[in-house]
Amino acid sequence: MKWYAKGYEVFKSPLVFLLIITIPVVDYREENHNWNRYLNSLQIFTGFTFGALATKVGLDTIGGTFPIWVLLMIIGLILSIAVFCTSKNDVQPVYQPVLAYLGFVLAVVWIYIIANEIVNILQTFGIVFNISDAILGLTLLAWGNSIGDLIADTVMAKQGFPRMGMSACFGGPLFNLLLGIGIPFTIGTIKNGGTYKIKITVEEVVLVSFLMLSLLTSLIVVPLSKFRMSKPYGILLIVVYIVFLVVAILAETGTITGDINP
Repeated sequence: MKWYAKGYEVFKSPLVFLLIITIPVVDYREENHNWNRYLNSLQIFTGFTFGALATKVGLDTIGGTFPIWVLLMIIGLILSIAVFCTSKNDVQPVYQPVLAYLGFVLAVVWIYIIANEIVNILQTFGIVFNISDAILGLTLLAWGNSIGDLIADTVMAKQGFPRMGMSACFGGPLFNLLLGIGIPFTIGTIKNGGTYKIKITVEEVVLVSFLMLSLLTSLIVVPLSKFRMSKPYGILLIVVYIVFLVVAILAETGTITGDINP
């Protein structure tokens, strides 16, 4: 192993350690489905405690005195002891699949934490270089969120699953758009006890307009080409994105202005 590879392993080891002790993994390809009596019992306790503190839900109190994180820690401790006492070292228990759901929830919590830190880093980057949050969201944050999908969809297409790649291209953004907007606004309206009044700006008009343009372009061009993806179609989409990026940045910097709200 090269020296830089060893350095990378040392660098990531603290984070890997935290992931191991907080996220239970059920793997049917491994012996006993990756069951480890001591580790899984510990993960239940640390998972409940970590989830409560990481999401700040545990910082709330019951009756103004009893912290929720203490309650969840006690629940996690009880469940951890119960799992340890009702299981064996060499045989996975019948309730092991439940740990997969717990692991999924905790993985989402980790993603939530990392996403928040990325946003904080981008905001710091914007303050240092005097770049607005909107431009950072349109460029660095959007590219960072999409690079994983780009690689995965490209690999699927090259491996002979183009329909799967195409479906993911539309399914992923649709999921982010509908749930990414729907869930926060639902929670916000429940907390505020009313509706949100959104101030429409030129930036929002540009975003919605180019979103509709790209969808209509695909809706028209793809059937006309008998559902065959061609190089000109790909170039067209790239051009649309570049034009969108330029127009959005011009709108954000005030070069393009307009009075949208009455």
